[in-house]
Amino acid sequence: MSSVQNKFPSIDRDQWLAMVTSAMKNKNSKSLDRVDEDGLEIKALYEIQGHEIAATDKNTATTCAITRLPVNPDTHLAHGWDICQPVGAAGPAEQTNRLILDELNDGVGTIWLEQMPSANLASNLPMMMRDVLLPAVGIHLDSGNDVMAHLGGFSTFANTQQKSLSDLRLWANIDPFAPDAELSLLDDGLEYLAQANAADIPFGLFRTSGWAWHNCGMTAVQELAWVLASLVEIMRGGMERGLDLSNLASRLSASLALPADLFDGIAKCRALRRGWGGIVSALGLDPNTHRLFLQGAVSVRMFSLVDDEVNMLRTTTALLGGAIGGADQLSAHAHDCLGGNSAAGRRLARMQQHLLIEESGLARSLDAAGGAGFIEARSDQLADAAWRHFQKIEADGGAKVAQMSSQFDLLAKKAASQRYARLAAGDLSLVGVNLQPKGRPVASSLPRWRMLRRPAAAIEDLRRSAAQTPPRILLLENGKKSSPELVKLQALLAIGGIQPVQIHPDNINEQVVASVQPDLVILVEDNFEALAPTVTAWLRDLQHKGKVITVAAILGAAVPFEMLGNILGINLEIYQEGNA
Repeated sequence: MSSVQNKFPSIDRDQWLAMVTSAMKNKNSKSLDRVDEDGLEIKALYEIQGHEIAATDKNTATTCAITRLPVNPDTHLAHGWDICQPVGAAGPAEQTNRLILDELNDGVGTIWLEQMPSANLASNLPMMMRDVLLPAVGIHLDSGNDVMAHLGGFSTFANTQQKSLSDLRLWANIDPFAPDAELSLLDDGLEYLAQANAADIPFGLFRTSGWAWHNCGMTAVQELAWVLASLVEIMRGGMERGLDLSNLASRLSASLALPADLFDGIAKCRALRRGWGGIVSALGLDPNTHRLFLQGAVSVRMFSLVDDEVNMLRTTTALLGGAIGGADQLSAHAHDCLGGNSAAGRRLARMQQHLLIEESGLARSLDAAGGAGFIEARSDQLADAAWRHFQKIEADGGAKVAQMSSQFDLLAKKAASQRYARLAAGDLSLVGVNLQPKGRPVASSLPRWRMLRRPAAAIEDLRRSAAQTPPRILLLENGKKSSPELVKLQALLAIGGIQPVQIHPDNINEQVVASVQPDLVILVEDNFEALAPTVTAWLRDLQHKGKVITVAAILGAAVPFEMLGNILGINLEIYQEGNA
């Protein structure tokens, strides 16, 4: 067999640059560069930096840095990551049990219980957990401020089975710094760790949810910095109580949101582990012993109701990023979760992961992206930027001070506002939403998802309004070949679900105007007075009411997208301010 070197002889950088220049027909390659939401420049061509491998006696058999390893590399290689799927637990116990068994029958390892009520939990758990073999099945709580009540309910339930919480694969996931969390959860969790019998302390006691803040609007760097600052605040609280830091660190975990950009998903996972390695090292702990358990959860912020089938593709690339990034646990909501999970949607979300594990073999390598120049550069870039942001949070008093003063929410709101501005300016493309928009009806999202700051939500509002009260719009076109401006206008109107009636000015008469009663007349020609006198006469009254406008005026507006809101009578201020 010939070697790779024989097949692909190495070339130096000058040769590579010459190839790029030729491929771009002598255009500047910097035109391919872009700037991300955090202001970080992403280059198409980059200098490959040397990366030293951090190795210890315990990982000399591996070929990647300690800070990139999953918590249990051997299990990861043998079985892949833990598939942890969300199950809505707000309904009757029997319904929740059916949903759980659906997941388990398809090989899910951990159940993520969402919106579970605390009332009568101890009496409902036997039905909810019927035919669920604990501790073979992991339980991931999403308890919010009810977490201590949920812990009590599961403790009672475990006792009825002659078990304790430590016997179960239970993740309490106490998060004092979640969007709506009460800071008292930090003291409650630490007090529980200090006072409870060791048998009643679950392995996963605290989990900082970057996923939740991402869905509220945070950028990648903000999310990473928030996770690091929150983990440090929990450790700081433990130090003040004199707790064993090694024990506390072993009970911490984090979740990150996985975006559709798989490269950023990979880089985020690697960047967080690098930051955590720096923290535990500074505390005098061994980063190899205290690896951070990392859950990668598919972003819901990027989902859309306009064309939810595209969410399947977004989910696939997001999961791919978490898998290559080495997450210990991956989770994905159904592609149609915004309007209500279908059985097919839930099954697809879990089976995608089995395909990645069994058929793609993505778990058979540790740090599969290691050495890839772009990913190494992007990982370093995110890690460095997040560390600087984390240091600023610390300098300003830490996560507790930031949470008390709503600084985290202000960051997320500002980022959401800027993201909307990019969408409105046409700089943010969403397939099926403002890129190749589909004319399908748009349903309303479930109440639990309305708190999310989703870019697509503004367009969904426009579409609903257009469907409920279709605006009567006359587009006076001159019958000539469509101009670029007319094509742009038609694309803009399609984004809002607006379908104008196109008519030649020669066909306008008093009867047409009277029968259509247009809310707006759009002129292809820039000069109203250039129309035939009979046409201007019939449209004069509409002009006086401000209901006649030219294509140039619409496209020349400061933000053409927001003209759609004016046409439909929708106030987009809530999105401009980052409140949705």
